Amino acid sequence: MSVKKALPEALLNGSVMDFDSALKVVGEYGSEQKKYLYAFSLLNFFIPMQIIGLVFIGREPPVTCQNPHSESACSSTDVCNKYIYGNEFTSIVSEWDLVCDKSYKVSQLQSYLMVGVLLGNFVFGGVSDYIGRRSTFIFALIGLAVVANLSAFTHSLFFFCFLRVCIGFFVGGVGMVAYVTITECVGSSQKVFAGSMFQGVFSIGIMGFALMANFLRDWRYLVVASSFPFCFFIFIYWIVPESSRWLASQGRISEAEDILLYIAHKNGNEVKKSAIELVVPSKTISSTKSYGYTDLLKTPVLRKEMLIQAFSCLGRRKCMCLSMITGGFSCFLVIAFSQSGEFGKSVSVVFALIGKMGLSAAFSVVYIYSCELIPTVVRNSGIGFCSICARIAGILAPMATSLGFFNMYALFGFTSVISGVLNLKLPETFGMTSPESIDDVENRTTNKQPTSTTMVDSETVHDMEERISMLQNTDTSVT
Repeated sequence: MSVKKALPEALLNGSVMDFDSALKVVGEYGSEQKKYLYAFSLLNFFIPMQIIGLVFIGREPPVTCQNPHSESACSSTDVCNKYIYGNEFTSIVSEWDLVCDKSYKVSQLQSYLMVGVLLGNFVFGGVSDYIGRRSTFIFALIGLAVVANLSAFTHSLFFFCFLRVCIGFFVGGVGMVAYVTITECVGSSQKVFAGSMFQGVFSIGIMGFALMANFLRDWRYLVVASSFPFCFFIFIYWIVPESSRWLASQGRISEAEDILLYIAHKNGNEVKKSAIELVVPSKTISSTKSYGYTDLLKTPVLRKEMLIQAFSCLGRRKCMCLSMITGGFSCFLVIAFSQSGEFGKSVSVVFALIGKMGLSAAFSVVYIYSCELIPTVVRNSGIGFCSICARIAGILAPMATSLGFFNMYALFGFTSVISGVLNLKLPETFGMTSPESIDDVENRTTNKQPTSTTMVDSETVHDMEERISMLQNTDTSVT
């Protein structure tokens, strides 16, 4: 009788498991995953330098007109044929005379960059779900290294504009794929830390860029200093393997298991090959089927979640709700106190900062929550979809100033509150296993934790039943 009881227990505890259970065996956040996180985070230090670069390379230096009869460089009566710039620093403004009636072109360049990011999110999101994270990442990284460095040597404003679009395109791919890759290789208990560290280094990069610009006053040297480091990060291709979670979602189980065993070995865990056997139900994931943006909207549950995420651009459920509503009501309070004299204006500044804090808190968990909600087979496409919506909002937001102070803050406040309320319609993901397939999302339970971390396919169950039946027949014959 003891043999009969031991058989199913051995089969279940031996190796048949889902991906999150496998990560617990190899190590949810061991030395190998730390190496991946540090490499991607260091790369993310230089990403903001491309996004906010125009703050320094597009800055306008002191300018006068060479014509002695002109009252100012931008005189409405006299046409200035040659501008003279101060020698404190150089920028693209002094390079191509982007002053006076041409000054609008500097802000246009930032819009070009955001259009590129939008396109990059769209293209690389789908491609990485189709061919894999690793190849997509390295292609985007090489492209970014090339176009970013080229922008330092061009003498054509038109070509510089084109390169800004290309920089945005590749930035959209590098940042998104890097984030998804790092969150897929760590356990569920470490995703928040890994994601927060990755985003935190982005903020440090902004401060680092300001320090760099303080010492490098020539805009071309500044562009080279902030772009050339990308060339060194190509080594990531040789130290970070393909996402084993993505491989498993594509039915490439053997490759996924090999990478997990490699990570376990590097983490110092003695794990036998037989200890890990990923089982993916064939009815939910097909190795021959490719997934894309259309799959995000085909099924009802995933469609609802994606549309809510696109509107609010995410966050963990209660945290996101509270943060967005805080930001929204702060906008309303700014309106209320801005008309109350000097004291009211001071109070409105306080509420403006509180609102910024709330929205910053929401953004800090934006990618974490989306990675936990969107299944592996369309994760990068889903992140890309939400990022596209965010980029569209970023392009449209400056136009809100034309609505006037009251209407602008009312619009931002209303949309923030609505976003916060809509997030309550999303499921809580804290402590839950990440979905691998679209069926996992459609069948997801939001009111309780999974009762087991293991999953057994029908063939394994059938094999177990046959073995138990054989043992029962053996016992009967012996009796």
